Amino acid sequence: MKTKVYFYSNKGSNRFLANRIANDLNCEIEEIKPRLNAHMLMMMGINLGNRKLKSNCEDYDRIILCGPIWMGKLIVPLKNFIKKHIDKINNLVFVTCCGSTFEGKDKKFGHNLVFNQVKELAGEKCNHCEAFPIVLVLPVELRDDSSAFMKTHLNSENFKGEIVDVYDKFINKFTDNKK
Repeated sequence: MKTKVYFYSNKGSNRFLANRIANDLNCEIEEIKPRLNAHMLMMMGINLGNRKLKSNCEDYDRIILCGPIWMGKLIVPLKNFIKKHIDKINNLVFVTCCGSTFEGKDKKFGHNLVFNQVKELAGEKCNHCEAFPIVLVLPVELRDDSSAFMKTHLNSENFKGEIVDVYDKFINKFTDNKK
C-alpha cells in the first residue's frame, strides 16, 4: 500500500513523530504549511488556508496526517487539509503527539474529541486515529507538573519507554502493507 505522511508541527514533537513514521514505513513525507503561521491567530480559529502541496493525495493509497491538538481542538492547518483534500484521499490515518492523556481522552481537552472531529470531517475514509501523549516520555513523578509538560518536546533522546510501546503497536498495524 503506497503511503504518504503529511504533517504540521509547531514545537517539533509532531515533526519528530511524522519523520519517525515515514522512516519506519519507508514512505514519503511532506510538511503542511499554513499561509500565515501565526500561532495565536490559529488558536482563535482564524483560517487563512494552507500553502499548495507539492504532491497529490490521490497518488497514495493511504494518507497519514500527523499534527498537534491545541486545547482539545483540531487545529486550523489540519482541518484545512482534511476539508480541501478529503475527496482525493482513499484512506486517512490521523496521528497526534498531544498533551491529552489516555485517562483524560474524553475530557474537555481530550484527544477523543478531536478524533471525533476528524471522523466527522473524513467520514468512512478515516480508518484509524492514534494519540501519543507527551506525558509518556516524562518520569512518573513529573507527569502532573504542567511546567515540565509544557517544556517537553518529543525527540530521539526521550523517545523511549511507554511511548515506544504505543508507537510499536501503531507501526505494526501498518507494516504488512506499508508501501
